[in-house]
Amino acid sequence: MKATLYEALGIQPGSSDEEVRAALRRLIRKYYAKTRDGQGNVEEALRFINHASRILTDDARRQNYDEELALSAGTAEQRIAHVVSNAVADAGEQTDVHSAALPAAPQLEDYLDTQPAGKAPPEGVLHHPGLTERVATSVRSPFVALGLCVLFGAFIVAAVVFVTPPDVVPVAKQALVWITLALLGLTIVYGVVHGLAYNRTRPTTPSQIGLTPQTDLAILNWRREKSVFMGASQPAEDASWIFQLRMAELEREKSGRTSEPRPWARLGARLFDYALWGLVLALPLSELRASGALGATLSYWLPHPLVAPIIITATWIPLEALLIAALGTTPGKWLFGVYLQFSISDAYARRDARAQVRRGLARALRVWWKGMACGFPLVAPVSIALAYERLAHDQETDWDFAEDCLVTHGPAGAMNLATGVLGLAAMMWLYAVAWNAPMAEALGFVRTSIAHAIPVSSPLPGATGSGKIGVAGRQRG
Repeated sequence: MKATLYEALGIQPGSSDEEVRAALRRLIRKYYAKTRDGQGNVEEALRFINHASRILTDDARRQNYDEELALSAGTAEQRIAHVVSNAVADAGEQTDVHSAALPAAPQLEDYLDTQPAGKAPPEGVLHHPGLTERVATSVRSPFVALGLCVLFGAFIVAAVVFVTPPDVVPVAKQALVWITLALLGLTIVYGVVHGLAYNRTRPTTPSQIGLTPQTDLAILNWRREKSVFMGASQPAEDASWIFQLRMAELEREKSGRTSEPRPWARLGARLFDYALWGLVLALPLSELRASGALGATLSYWLPHPLVAPIIITATWIPLEALLIAALGTTPGKWLFGVYLQFSISDAYARRDARAQVRRGLARALRVWWKGMACGFPLVAPVSIALAYERLAHDQETDWDFAEDCLVTHGPAGAMNLATGVLGLAAMMWLYAVAWNAPMAEALGFVRTSIAHAIPVSSPLPGATGSGKIGVAGRQRG
């Protein structure tokens, strides 16, 4: 079958850059973490993604490809003239893996380390380094994983022992009431958001169109279709890059990596990070309060349940960016088997440490603003429910698409999962105990304000109380 790059991607030739990137990301989610099938189909798809990204994400190369594509669809005379002008192929136009590699062609990794951002890569740059990136993991040794889980558990247990008050029984009863009410409120919010999202009609966008068998066939047989090489040399994929591609593919298979969305794992990971970071911030705050460095007003409002979530989520932004740039994960994401990779659809994106931190900061800010509503307790549950619906429906969130981030999941393991779930439950108890008194005061203030706001009618002159009326009635009887 004859297919162009656009037909293979399932988009129109006049599609915007955003639609092209969405189509590439859809392909990457389909094939990047797919189990090796033994017939090379996954490898062929990744090599097509490399070629399509190299052509369509560069403005000059895409314009040249569009011009050649339009010329091929012209009159017979125009096509004959085009064939004659391109009869002599360049020496580098080879598709065989074992063909001679270009000795002087710089690789994309070397080029990005030496050139400023925004400059177009040279023609010799052929390979997408993101497709051969090693699986991101912060822990490979089971002993190190066990040590980290024990460290997290010991820290949370110490916090539980330190925060639990002497009168634990009445406080525990009140904390359970708060936790039950909070879970009930969250369930109601999610039910309403899910119902609205389920019933509303959403227009179909290119990012929501699934791949058809025809486009799958075009991708798997892409090197046989000369229409995908118009205006560009066929990639001379040297054996070293193919070896890296296969090794990365085998490594992803061995680690059990998948790109299917798992909203609950991502939500649990983020809540664990926030809760753990809040406990870390509580340590210096308690020391400052004990030393008298903080005034009475700050000592009351900083740990207040209406203010503390905003501070915790905002101060976590830079730390999250640094962890993701360095390790591709965070403590909560590691426990729940969530890993991130940036610049997955752009073959020309910079991948140095500064660029990774910048992307991590931009993504964390978007999560804080759009996904967590800046940490406002009364609005954050609605934002989380909306993000969940978007992830379940479109397979990715707004901040992942905006920063070209691919989220993959691996098996968390029984030890990691137990640490994450039990740690979340323990920290939920901690926050319920710590916020018990402020919440009781807030409810008392609201109750008093409502009582003062409601006008009380004064008794009429000469009217008697209900008790006297009852006595008089009994006497008459």
